[in-house]
Amino acid sequence: MPEAIDVLIVEDDPMVAAIHRQFIGAVPGFIVAGVVSSGKDALEFLQRHPVRLVILDVFLPGMDGVATLQRIREMNRTVGVIVVSASRDTNTINAVLKAGAFDYVIKPFVFERIQTSLRSFQQLENRLNRGADQIDQKELDKLLQVQQKDTAANDLPKGLNPQTLQQVKNLLGHAASPLSSVETAQALKISRITARRYLEYLVAAGEATLELEYQKVGRPTNRYALRK
Repeated sequence: MPEAIDVLIVEDDPMVAAIHRQFIGAVPGFIVAGVVSSGKDALEFLQRHPVRLVILDVFLPGMDGVATLQRIREMNRTVGVIVVSASRDTNTINAVLKAGAFDYVIKPFVFERIQTSLRSFQQLENRLNRGADQIDQKELDKLLQVQQKDTAANDLPKGLNPQTLQQVKNLLGHAASPLSSVETAQALKISRITARRYLEYLVAAGEATLELEYQKVGRPTNRYALRK
């Protein structure tokens, strides 16, 4: 079995960083090695703890994501970098791709888009660095085509629909306090898993916030509120 790919998350928004961690943890073969909130901290982390993949935001305090990526390339030419950012600026996208980013995912994003990117990286990384020394054109084309699959970042994932999404938003907007996925499911008469998918989508889209409610025992409860 291939070794798990260790990932560094570089994101200054704690809620988005938590979503990244949750999404990465849901894809087999990946493990989060660390989370930092600035380019400077990312460079220092990589000097101490080299990883195989970096999830990088563009809008960072101090050194932005483009400059951070360029510095990462000066330090390590082999580490993979997936940029996840709200920036739609073509110059920015061009700069990070030319600097060697494996992929560029535009916020708001859905789990399926991140999953596609991670799996594409995983297949290419494991084959080129852990497989046989030689590869033919047919196999290489197959690996590269995985990366080129078109997944719309702004479309709702399969199984979600605009009407239910609006109902979830309305419920959060009128709630006196943040709601859990169980409370959302009960109010809208949908399954807890379905409710959680809508809630996580809203957080990833920047329309809702996520906070953890810690109990005396057991796991903390995720609670969601509509962003004001």
